[in-house]
Amino acid sequence: MKKIIVITLLALSTISCKKFLEERSQTDVIPKTTKNFGEILYTNGYPTTSTYLQPYINLMDDDIQCYNGPMLADAQGTIIGNAGAFQWQPDFIDVCTAAGSPDAKIFNSWKSYYQLLLGVNVALQYMDNSVGNATEKAMYKGEAFALRAFYHFMLVNLYAKPYNDSTTTPDKSPGIPLRLSANLSEDLPARSSVKEVYAQVTADLDSAINLLEQGRVDQPLYRINHVAAHLLASRVYLYMENWEKAIAHADYVLAYHPQLVDLNNWGAVIDPNEKPVLGLQSPESIWCYGQQRETFPDGTETAYDISTDLASCFEANDLRGSIYYVPTSDFLKDYVASSFIYFKSYPSPVVYANLGSSWRSSEAYLNRAEAYIQVYKTKGDAAAAAEALKSLNTLRAKRIDKNSFTNWTQQPADVLLTKCRTERRRELFRECGHRWFDLRRYGMPAIKHIFTPGIYTTAEYELGRRDPQYVLPIPNETLLKNMSLKQNPQLGSHRLPR
Repeated sequence: MKKIIVITLLALSTISCKKFLEERSQTDVIPKTTKNFGEILYTNGYPTTSTYLQPYINLMDDDIQCYNGPMLADAQGTIIGNAGAFQWQPDFIDVCTAAGSPDAKIFNSWKSYYQLLLGVNVALQYMDNSVGNATEKAMYKGEAFALRAFYHFMLVNLYAKPYNDSTTTPDKSPGIPLRLSANLSEDLPARSSVKEVYAQVTADLDSAINLLEQGRVDQPLYRINHVAAHLLASRVYLYMENWEKAIAHADYVLAYHPQLVDLNNWGAVIDPNEKPVLGLQSPESIWCYGQQRETFPDGTETAYDISTDLASCFEANDLRGSIYYVPTSDFLKDYVASSFIYFKSYPSPVVYANLGSSWRSSEAYLNRAEAYIQVYKTKGDAAAAAEALKSLNTLRAKRIDKNSFTNWTQQPADVLLTKCRTERRRELFRECGHRWFDLRRYGMPAIKHIFTPGIYTTAEYELGRRDPQYVLPIPNETLLKNMSLKQNPQLGSHRLPR
């Protein structure tokens, strides 16, 4: 049976991409057509159900808590395995490996994203000369540019300081190496500045949007379309504090995909297999990708789950407090250690096993609201405040019990900003790393984790304000392969003295 050659890092590390594409065998189909390169993009450039991006990130923010109890007496490995990430250990990958974590081998985000970038660049580099029509080429290239923007954006937000860091400027802050070609050479790539990385991200998004808007094709949810590209652009510009562009891109998203699920009509069923908040079956989803363990690294659903701090953010009439998660009922407390059970999705092998992350329309409402509040704050523009409230109240009307819902009204900008950020936390927790990245751009506040390795044993860990661990260490295996890279500054133990 013939197969299309899959371009891999191993193949490309020894010969040029062009030479590789010219080689033939009786069982291989050499990629020539636009569709061939589209298939390479799907299999090597998209995050699939076997792709792990940053599953550890949900263990690092303040929405997670460590639990223990008699029901975990025979399952202590679920607590210990990924504790290195929960404790913000500077060498958390090595710590988790030594502790026997089954996830440690998938914690190298650097490797995962650069492998995906290679597949994306193959499609971009050879698509123009492939055999196919202009419409197909524009669609595939648009997807590839959007993916390349996304991967560089994620890498720079994992391994570099935030764009808006108050202690430096993005042109002076080390970013990550840009990978813009499918050709690999013996030259070791150096780190571009954060500003240079964001400039490339926005340039790629401009290209993606221009190409994807040509056809405005309705894509399956597991492929990026013009709406998804605009949603990513809205997020990027929000991080850059370019409020006008964040608003413009959010407006585009909501013009094409304003759907919000009204939780007032949810009914009695809370089983996420029946009614998932996230994923391919959700009317709010714009793009779905990746692997289930992004949301459920080892230990979640048993020893690590929703924190009391997160749960306290929800008002009594907020329906998300009985749909996105539920308090552990009395009859389950002999079997479940955590005080709350996450219910946005569930690791089901039946309905939900084909994706891990979703971009949703609710993010566009929140991006738009926050950007308008910032305009209100900097310019005193009451009309901007009104636009922010319009977005927030539209979202909240679908989340709060209609019998007690009241619109938020205009307040001082700082008050509205706090309310908006809390609303963002309530809506987007445990999705796509939003909370971790938001904490970074909010100034990297101090947060604490209580680790409970035994039923009666606790240890307290603190990620200090502006802690270096808000910028993750470059994995050791990467540093060994590229000696030109300099490790990010790190502190030692974050454990507090008793």
